[in-house]
This record gives sequence, C-alpha cells and structure tokens, in this order.
Amino acid sequence: MKLRWPADAETYLDCNGSTPVHPAVIETCLPFLSGHFANGSAAHPGGLAVRAAIDAARGAAAGALGAQPDELVFTSGGSESNNHALSGVLAASGRRHLVVTTLEHKSVLATAAWLEKRGVSVTRIAPQRSGAVDAGAVESALRPDTGLVSVMLANNETGILQPIAAIARATRARGIPLHVDAVAALGKVPIDVSELNCDLLSLAGHKLYAPKGSGLLWIRDGLAIEPLIHGCGQQRGTRGGTENAFAAIGFGRALELLAQNRLSEDAREHERIARLRDELFARIVELEPRAERNGSGAALPNTVNVWFPGRAGHVLQAELGARGIAVAAGSAATGATPSHVLTAMGHPPARASESLRFSLGLANTRASIDRTLAALTQILDAVPEVAR
Repeated sequence: MKLRWPADAETYLDCNGSTPVHPAVIETCLPFLSGHFANGSAAHPGGLAVRAAIDAARGAAAGALGAQPDELVFTSGGSESNNHALSGVLAASGRRHLVVTTLEHKSVLATAAWLEKRGVSVTRIAPQRSGAVDAGAVESALRPDTGLVSVMLANNETGILQPIAAIARATRARGIPLHVDAVAALGKVPIDVSELNCDLLSLAGHKLYAPKGSGLLWIRDGLAIEPLIHGCGQQRGTRGGTENAFAAIGFGRALELLAQNRLSEDAREHERIARLRDELFARIVELEPRAERNGSGAALPNTVNVWFPGRAGHVLQAELGARGIAVAAGSAATGATPSHVLTAMGHPPARASESLRFSLGLANTRASIDRTLAALTQILDAVPEVAR
C-alpha cells in the first residue's frame, strides 16, 4: 500500500526542522490519546498495559540504536536531552571544564553559557571553513578537569558531518565522557551507539516522522548523571514525571520502522533523496550562477544550504512560503538573525543572512524540485537585491 502523506508534504523542504508524522506511527500511538489513558506508573490493569507499551517502545528504540533498553531515557525532545546531558554529567562528576563547538544547536550553547555563569570553564571550538571541526583542535582543548565534550554528529543547518570517530578516540583515551547530539542525523545516516563510541546521545522524534515532544537520551551503562527533572523515580530515577506514553510509543515505533527499513516503500531512499538534493542545487546554480553551497565535504544526503548573494534569506523564505514552499533561513528559531553556524564557519553576517537551507524528506519527489525552482524563478525576478 502506498504511503499517504499530508497534501502539502510534497512542497515541504524543511525536514531538518520537523517531519510529517508517519501514518504507521499515528496508527500505533493514537490509542494512547484515547482508550489507553492510564498512568503508566499505576499498578492496576490500565496502568500496566500502558507500562508494557512504553517498555516495548523502549526495547524497539534500543534495538534500532544498538543500545540496551535500560540505557534509554524518554524525554520531551532534543533540547531537553542536550540540557540533561551537559548539566547532569558535570554535576555528577564534579569536574568543572566543558568542551563544545560553536556549531552546536542553541540548546547546547545556551546550556554551556548557563553552566559558565555557575563556575564551569567552557572551551568553544570553532569549525573550519568546510563546516567541520578539526578533531585535533578538540583533542588539544582537553584538560585534566574536563568533565564532558559535546559535539553534534551532523550540523542541522549545513548537514556537514563531524569527525566523531576521531574525537571519540581522544576522549576515551583520557576517560572523558563524550556527548553526541544526533538529532539532525537521525534517519539520514546510520546511528549505532557502539560504533560511535560515545557515552551519551541525544535524539528527537519529530525529525524521524514521530510526534513533536518526543525525545531520547542514551546514557552509557555505568556513567554517572544527575537527574534534570526530579520526581517520583520514573525511568529508574533518571527523569522524574509521568511518561508521555503517546510520544514515547510513537518515537519507538518510528525507530522500529527505521531499523526494519520500512519508513518508505523504497529501501534506497537515501540515494533517491541525495539525487534530488544534488539536482536542486545544480538547478539553483543554473538559475543564479553566483549561488554557492555553504559547507563542503561529507554531509547528510538530504541537506543543502545555499547562499543567494544580495538576497535576504528571510525574504526569500517568506516569498517561497507564500507560494506553498517551506524552507528554512538558518534554524527554526533564527528568524532574520544571521545564522550562528554560518558565522562560526567564517562567513560574514551578510552571507549568513542571505542563505537558505533546503532539507528534503520521504514525501519529496522530482515534482517538489520543479515547483521549488519555478517559485524561485518568479521570486528572483521580482525581489530586488539588498543594497550594500
């Protein structure tokens, strides 16, 4: 049976921001908004049924990630998982030095700044012009009191992959925990916690055709971490509060589908989407020969970040939106502010403000590319360049 996506999903090119919920995920988790309403911590039959479903979702998620079920904590999303990883590990270890990159999602950067105000020393590593950090620079930043290193697997704005394997070798040799924010990478490149050789991993369900408000934090067995949310001992005391059964079960189902290669009808979706991405960029350059890609090297197969010289990114985004095409200027929360990722890569604020991110997903087809290019043709003819 052919998957039925929402009507506007074909012209939605912001899948790094969020994705439509997969029909099979809706079917699995919807009963937990209606009939299965009991508290999963309750000992009566209704509660036990919800508990069994949450445990099954945790097991499915663990199987998809090469983890053990009791290493996974369901959270409200990637931002909570990132906050918990940074603050929880440093609080438990007592070490007072944190290493992050300037490419990180703002939930990491803001948590680092919050910790810094409370006496934690923070080293921030800038990337190379390519958009990838130098693993040697991360290694050089390590100190005897380093309590955690946090580096994303793939950047959410440029799609550029980071050298996690090399960084993990350096941190493990020194006994320093490594946190990997894999939110942007989920569903686009393989993720196995044993192969990544990290100690903590953050994920968000709404990047993988699951409901918003669903997330996971994988914590390697034996790693000490303080809770972020204190409560009645749920999730082995790691995160207090009644679990969101709808979100957890939906995310578990999406990860199960991913592991079974059943998120779409085509097992080679990565190659198909990569071809569409490359075609999109090539045709943009034909339309605007001055356009350039932001970032280079190994990247997510669905993402391309494009500089449109002299064109305000937020204006292009709004004009495309008016024509039914969804793209991003920076990350979802950036607005008209220059992307901190692009400026961290060494690009001037003007270029950072004149760029758009196109991130494709399962519902996109060649018709998506055609409609996007047709809209861009109209816009570039009608919208004047920014005077400098």
